[in-house]
Amino acid sequence: FYVGARYNKLSGELLPTAMDASITRNAFAAGYFFTKNILLKAEYVKQKYNGFPTNNLYNGGKFDGLVVEAVVCF
Repeated sequence: FYVGARYNKLSGELLPTAMDASITRNAFAAGYFFTKNILLKAEYVKQKYNGFPTNNLYNGGKFDGLVVEAVVCF
């Protein structure tokens, strides 16, 4: 079985506005190895964009949902 958690944060100054912006992402995952090289994984992800100008595409942006992945390794 596979269990994992991840936290990422990116922050910095946006040019040319000199505003401070940040992106945060939390993820919790669980999966199962069917064989040595095949993994099925489900991941709950919450991502948020903060501090972007009102005219920016990322202003108020967020993602909150479930991601399912299958991986085959050779």
